[in-house]
Amino acid sequence: MAPTSMESKHSSSKANNAVLEDDDNQKTSAGAGGRGRCYFSELPWHIMLEILLKLHIEAVIRCRYVCKAWRELLLDPSFAKLHCASTPMGVVLQSSLFPHGNSGGLYLLEPQEQEPSSIIAKFNQFPYLESTLVNSCHGLICSCDILMADPIYISNPITGEYLILPKGETKPDFGQFVSGFGFSPKTKQYKVVKYSESLEIYTLGSGTTWRRTEHVPPARHRSLFGTFVNGALHWLVKLPNGSVLIRSFDLDNEKFLTIPLPLSRCSDASFKSSNLGILGDCLSLSSIVMDDASGWDIEIWVMKEYGVRESWIRELVIKSLSPWEQGWNPEHVQVINVLKNGEIVINCGGCPVIYNVGQESFRLLKPNGIFLTHVNAIAHASSFVSLKDIIILGDGSEVGEF
Repeated sequence: MAPTSMESKHSSSKANNAVLEDDDNQKTSAGAGGRGRCYFSELPWHIMLEILLKLHIEAVIRCRYVCKAWRELLLDPSFAKLHCASTPMGVVLQSSLFPHGNSGGLYLLEPQEQEPSSIIAKFNQFPYLESTLVNSCHGLICSCDILMADPIYISNPITGEYLILPKGETKPDFGQFVSGFGFSPKTKQYKVVKYSESLEIYTLGSGTTWRRTEHVPPARHRSLFGTFVNGALHWLVKLPNGSVLIRSFDLDNEKFLTIPLPLSRCSDASFKSSNLGILGDCLSLSSIVMDDASGWDIEIWVMKEYGVRESWIRELVIKSLSPWEQGWNPEHVQVINVLKNGEIVINCGGCPVIYNVGQESFRLLKPNGIFLTHVNAIAHASSFVSLKDIIILGDGSEVGEF
């Protein structure tokens, strides 16, 4: 079997660094009676790779500084691709308001954890200063100016890289754009979409600026930021004729499509109390339904077969008698993601909570014991995808570092 490009690179790197590693091992052995020898480096490259892919993201970051051979392996685009494919979706939280003078930041909640403990970027680090999260794709975070939703930033808090997108020609209505970020499976390109009256598309690494395409029919949007699922961006909208539906934008063919809602969720009242999200790998809809007994219920619907109305299933009904006693408001709820243990992360009006399905109970998310307020929360899987491997040199784009 012919070696892969990554195997060839690693073999070359191993050969180039063999003398250095042997010298380091000899020095360590001499200084510690031979007990400091690094046997891990003697493992076959694919075994090393399997081990590194199973490590916590913070441990992988530290491994980049162990030796030159490890650094080259972990910075290889092939490793980034494998890591991205094997990393389940977690949640990233952004808060600018911390009590007791603590600085805000981005907190990572990995799917195998029960509490977010890893701060992956400080809030005062550009581009997270005065920006709000739009969405995430393959470890790259799209964020935008809080007030104007323009300019738009693409960043990777793990690699510490960011890109400022140029401003387009279209000026938004009422000061804001509808926007979203995702990946085209067909063209293998990352694309940013924004629109007010006209649609504009920016393709990362294309060497071009914003492309202005079609006129977008008017509609009220429940959220300005699209939910990325199945190669498309999705918004819950209400049309001028009163119809409530999901407007999707396919990133492959760059066309708007309509995704039907469950029949019971197509009313004006449903529009005001519903939000799109992600549950597992499926598009989800969370709605607040008034109940005479408990006062309100949260219904979580999941589209099991993408694009098929009949595949909508009411996956879960959450009941609670006194949510306000727990410090959060249920009037605006959005399902963010499901953790590995089956618990569901929900953003309730800027206050993130975790719902335990088995115990039918809530608890507040407190990174490192800190109670967060005014929080943005999005589904996110950390990765080592580098913007420098995406952007074409000489196209006018510059990748910054923080």
